[in-house]
This record gives sequence, structure tokens and C-alpha cells, in this order.
Amino acid sequence: MNDQQDAVYIISVAAELVGMHPQTLRVYERRGLLDPYRTPGGTRRYSQEDLDRLLLIQRLSSAGVNLEGIKRIMALQHENDRLRSQVTRLRRLLEEAESRWGTNIGPAFRIGVRKKSNLPSIRRENPFA
Repeated sequence: MNDQQDAVYIISVAAELVGMHPQTLRVYERRGLLDPYRTPGGTRRYSQEDLDRLLLIQRLSSAGVNLEGIKRIMALQHENDRLRSQVTRLRRLLEEAESRWGTNIGPAFRIGVRKKSNLPSIRRENPFA
């Protein structure tokens, strides 16, 4: 949901700015593609972020993507942004830990990397052979 301070455009202005009919914006809201801020009186207010989202919907629709496909694309974009933010945060934390400990600990945490053991391998007999 948009912050009240960011949501400044009423539906008719928002629709005109993106070249759509106001009813189209209502349809997109009902379909879950848009969630404009609502005033205490129930009036929709749109932010610049909403307008950018409407332009993306317009481009994808013009490219032949249906509304359900657009909804999924936007959900994946949101998830991608969330994961990128998380990776950035984790990298920052790792850098802080490395500077605190004075060592490069990054490679030790790579997924799938195991230290080679100096112990001899133990052969086990196959009980099903």
C-alpha cells in the first residue's frame, strides 16, 4: 500500500497521465495489479510508483501478455528486488565480519564447498550385493 504523502494523484489525473481510462485503473485494482492509497473517505490516490506500475502493465499488455501473466511477472520482479536487497545486506554483513576478524572468510561459506579430509576413506561392504 502506498504512503499517503506519496499518493497525490486522483484517479482521473492518474489515468490521463498514463493514457488510460479511469475504469481500466479500477479493473487493474480489482485484479490485484494495483493497490492505490485510499483516503478516509475512500477516494483512490495514486503515487508515482503506481503510475510506473501502470506504464509497465501497459507495455506488457501491448506485448500480448494477459493480466494473469502480468500479475505473475510483477510478483517475480518484486521477489527479485527483495532477494537482491537481501544479498546486498548479507554481503555488507560479511564484509563487516571480515574486517572485524581481519580475514577473508567468504570462501569458507560457499555452498557445496567441502574441506578435503586427511582421513583415509573407509570402504563399506554392500549388504545387498
